[in-house]
Amino acid sequence: MKLNTPIVAIGCLLILCACQTAQRTGGRSSAPPKEKIVELPGLSQDAAPLVLARIPAGSFLMGSDSSEPGHEDNEAPQHEVVISEDFYMGKFEITQAQWVAIMGSNPSHEEMIGDNLPVNKVSLDECQEFLKRLNGMLNDWRYRLPTEAEWEYACRAGSKTTTSFSKNPTPEQIDKHAWYRENSDYVIHPVGFKTPNAWGLHDMYGNVWEWCWDWYGPYSPIKRTDPRGPSEGEEIVIRGGSWMAKPEFIRSADRGKMDDSRGYHTGGFRIVWSETCVDC
Repeated sequence: MKLNTPIVAIGCLLILCACQTAQRTGGRSSAPPKEKIVELPGLSQDAAPLVLARIPAGSFLMGSDSSEPGHEDNEAPQHEVVISEDFYMGKFEITQAQWVAIMGSNPSHEEMIGDNLPVNKVSLDECQEFLKRLNGMLNDWRYRLPTEAEWEYACRAGSKTTTSFSKNPTPEQIDKHAWYRENSDYVIHPVGFKTPNAWGLHDMYGNVWEWCWDWYGPYSPIKRTDPRGPSEGEEIVIRGGSWMAKPEFIRSADRGKMDDSRGYHTGGFRIVWSETCVDC
C-alpha cells in the first residue's frame, strides 16, 4: 500500500502536539467539560436526563438596592461575592422520574404527577437523603445543594440586571423564561420548556421554589469568598419563585425561606457538583 506522505506527516505533527499538550496539562484536557451527565438506572427514554451545566468561577454583586423594582429589605446590602472555582449545576430541577429512580416512590402532590415535572412536597431532610443515596450510588460525595451565593451567581449568568434577561422585564419577556402565576394556570410544568439563561440553566425563575444549602440570615456588606449562611437557624433559604409567584418575585435577587422539616407543594430543588467536597 502506498502511503500519502503529507497526510502521514500532518498526522505525526498532530500526535506530537497532543503529547506536548498532555504533558503541560498533566494528561488532562485543558478545558473542563461543559456538562456532566449522570446516568440513573430505570429512567425511560422519555424522561429528562440528569444533566449539570458548568458554571465558571468569577465574582458578582449579590442582592439588590432600593432602586430595583420589587426590591425587599432582606436583599440588602448589596455585597461582592467571589466564587473561587467552577462548579456544575443541574440544568433543570430534579424531576419526579429522577427522584423515583433514586428513592423508589413519588412524594409529589397527587394532582401534579408526571415524570418530567419537578418533584415537589420534599423536605430538606428528604432532599439530603436523595443526595446521600445518589452520592453512594456514584461513589462520589460531591453532589449537594447549592449555597445561596452559588444559586444567585448561577441564576444571574454574568448579568447585573433585575433578571438575567432584562433590567426591566416585560410580561412578554417573563413569559418566555418562567412559569409564574400569570401563565402557569396554577400548576407545575415540565422542566426545560422555557428559555434557558446564558449558562444553560432552565427554570431558574418560577415553576418551583428551590432549596438552598444555607440557613436564612441577613446579609453582610463585607466582600466574601464562597460564603455560607449562618451555622444555625430556624428556616432554610429558598430561591427562584414558583408557579404561584407574583411578577415581582421573578428577580435574581429575590429571597424566600421555608421550615426545613416540611415539604411544600410549591417547592422542589436542583443539585450541584463541585470539585471541593463540602462536609464529607
